[in-house]
Amino acid sequence: MRIEPLTFPAPGGGALVPSTTRGGTAVRPGRPGGSPQAGRPGSPGRPGPAAVAAPAGFSLLDSLAARTADLSHLADVLIDCVQGGASVGWVKAPTTAAATAWWSAFLADPDHRTWVGRDDSGRIVATASLALTSKDNGTHRAEVVKLLVHRQARGNRFAPGLMATIERFARAEGRSLLTLDTETGSLAESLYRRWGWTEVGAVPGFARVAGGALVSTTVFYKQLAAR
Repeated sequence: MRIEPLTFPAPGGGALVPSTTRGGTAVRPGRPGGSPQAGRPGSPGRPGPAAVAAPAGFSLLDSLAARTADLSHLADVLIDCVQGGASVGWVKAPTTAAATAWWSAFLADPDHRTWVGRDDSGRIVATASLALTSKDNGTHRAEVVKLLVHRQARGNRFAPGLMATIERFARAEGRSLLTLDTETGSLAESLYRRWGWTEVGAVPGFARVAGGALVSTTVFYKQLAAR
């Protein structure tokens, strides 16, 4: 299992500048071989994913090459999560073509940083992204978006690993404030609290779900201590 950053060529054939040339830093999320108890989210004295010790093989790689298979895997993860009830922008699961097109456009945005988690076969089974704020008065903050883990890969610590990687990258980039939102009452909501995020409040009727009902979303923030 490993985590790596992922970017793709921009539309029209022009290559995106890798984040490492924009001041980005390749960050490796912890040392292999950490104790299981130390790596368990919610352990006493270890509220955030940055404290999760990485299992063997869990690392941030430097590969930034675009591969058609990667887009296909990302589309599969997105479709599976929506089919599983995740409120991530779709009421019904998109088609493979629509999901692939969405990822292609999303990854081409120069303000997005995306990490992926791969299983032992190299297939992408998890992903999370950081949307950097480019406004002059907001260069200290960023938003965590699209934390997605395929249902068949859950329970393997991809989610806390991705969040730890994002937090460390954000610190290295001078981002001291992170925000995110998630469906109120969801499993993700409880996980963010466990990982040390602070709830701002809930926005009622924020998103529509399958069947037509409107559900609330809970907004969180996390202030990152400088290192």
